[in-house]
Amino acid sequence: MKKIGFIVLFVGCAVVSLLSCTGNTTQPNAQGQQDTAAVTQQAAPAVTPQDLPEAITAFVKEHFQDATIARVELDNERGGKEFDVYLNDGTEIEFDANNQWDNVDCRTKAVPAALVPEAIANYVKTNYATLPIVKIDKDARGFDIELSNGLDLEFDTAGKFVKIDD
Repeated sequence: MKKIGFIVLFVGCAVVSLLSCTGNTTQPNAQGQQDTAAVTQQAAPAVTPQDLPEAITAFVKEHFQDATIARVELDNERGGKEFDVYLNDGTEIEFDANNQWDNVDCRTKAVPAALVPEAIANYVKTNYATLPIVKIDKDARGFDIELSNGLDLEFDTAGKFVKIDD
């Protein structure tokens, strides 16, 4: 009797599971797999470098003359259009809804000096002279920077050193 109850429960779960999948609007391709490109296009609209606001393209041209925009992603999660811009040299730049940068990650190259507040540049020059800043992130609390050796440093909005971030 227990086996029959278990089988009925199992079949019931399988039926409910199959019925919940009927809302899928993508069609299988020739190999019987879902077309993930169609799903991706539905999830986020395609954005090209030409779709970027002028302020963003001007920023890239000014600070990254030797690179070109390879890819753009639009992020509407916080109620405004935010862009993630990927350059052909590996640099990633995040722009807020006001088209202002809030994160620049140059991977292994130095972040353009013009983006680093003078107080932070002086601190790094004094204490870590041989290590370039490869990433800078700014928010309402201040700046987080990453040096080429992976060390993360936090600074307040005035550029005063706060702590080493683990």
